[in-house]
Amino acid sequence: MAWTPPIKRREKKNLLNDKRFYRLLSEQCNFADRDTLFIFYTGLVQVVAQELRRHKVARLPHLGDFGLVEQKPRPGWMGKVHVHMVARDVLKFYPKERFRRYFSKFNELK
Repeated sequence: MAWTPPIKRREKKNLLNDKRFYRLLSEQCNFADRDTLFIFYTGLVQVVAQELRRHKVARLPHLGDFGLVEQKPRPGWMGKVHVHMVARDVLKFYPKERFRRYFSKFNELK
């Protein structure tokens, strides 16, 4: 059986679609137009991708670090067959401590 993430994204698929994302971002950026925000956002994604390719680490100020971390070789299932999977790089996000504390306090208020 396939692994599914614990965020229940199938139930929340209409939560943050493209149109809503750019509208919210526009509100935060003093109502800039959608095309300008799209260019800025895709530029940010390209910079992160380039840094990950070059240095295997991309730092986003105030948020945290993206890193390509080598996953060790291990046994695993591929369908019904038990196989030995080779080492590969996986993308990890390491939030800054301040960011983590903010959301920890947010959860305590619930």
